[in-house]
Amino acid sequence: MRIIVALGARPNVVKVGPLLPELARAGIECDVAFTGSRGAPHDDDSAEGLSFYGVDLITPRWFLDIGTGTHAMETGKAMVAFEGLFGRERPDAALVVGDVSATLAAAVSAVKAGVPVIHLDAGLRCGDLRVPEEVNRVLVSRIASLHLTPTERALENLEDEGVEPERVHFVGSILAESVIRHLDAIAGIDVAGAYGLVTNGYALGCFHRPENLADPARLSAILEGLAALPLPVLVPDTNGLRAAMAEAGLQAAGAVSVVDAVPYRSMLALERDAAVVLTDSTGVQEEACSICTPCITVRDCTEQVATVEAGANRLVSADSDAIIESVANILAEPPTWVVPKRWDRAVSDRIVRAIKRGVAPLV
Repeated sequence: MRIIVALGARPNVVKVGPLLPELARAGIECDVAFTGSRGAPHDDDSAEGLSFYGVDLITPRWFLDIGTGTHAMETGKAMVAFEGLFGRERPDAALVVGDVSATLAAAVSAVKAGVPVIHLDAGLRCGDLRVPEEVNRVLVSRIASLHLTPTERALENLEDEGVEPERVHFVGSILAESVIRHLDAIAGIDVAGAYGLVTNGYALGCFHRPENLADPARLSAILEGLAALPLPVLVPDTNGLRAAMAEAGLQAAGAVSVVDAVPYRSMLALERDAAVVLTDSTGVQEEACSICTPCITVRDCTEQVATVEAGANRLVSADSDAIIESVANILAEPPTWVVPKRWDRAVSDRIVRAIKRGVAPLV
């Protein structure tokens, strides 16, 4: 069996890190096509190699270099590139990951070329079609042949939407497996100390979504809330935060420090050692839950419902008072939780077994 793995954002590189070797060990031929990073270009994105802030991946066979633009531009350019790729290569299946524009583009192009689609991280829903990723998730679910879900709730979502049960496999969170497999590597890393911070004595922020960054009122409220916290706040600029602040005429205040983006393992270490994480990132919610640090998600909705249900994550509006109150509650009584079912070291193995059972084309 031969699969093309379509990757369209660096966080998805992290996700498939533990999976690709397992596919190879199972005798499944696997080639990677990478469209290029979401957001600003990175010097290490090239045909010669690929890393996600320090996490290595096998060299992609195809570097499509789609570039960035509006959702329509990115999706359209990616569809053209994937149409040619799938038409030439004719793989047995295409594995698409997550919910970015390239995920949708690869899935549509594969189906039109007669190539069955495997969707990893299938079935997540936030319930708000104003969120671009929600549109991508819903549409991919309509055309995927095999759905690999990270949570039981995601499996239930697909069943409720009429997906045939035999096409859905609850495999667990592949990102959680990646986090677990990096714990030894970050065991001796004190990234917080390099910023003059102490373990459990700071808050970590991570904001990149347009719903927050492109709305000056929301961004101002978030920064105001962070500045009023009783802890120093470290905010790595993962994707355009400084630019959004400059455009809105906003500055960090109080004990808030906006710093350059950090390597992936360093980010995990910062998440591990923080008293609380505040974010709008889907992946950071998942990572914080896995690494046992309380998380506050500053959004109107979240697709990471399992982390909220577990008690690891609290959904808070972009309101300074709400942010301050939520952090105070967590500091006064830090929550404990059980990590969601199948967020473990065996996710890749379950994915391989699901794929080896067969990927039947849609009819």
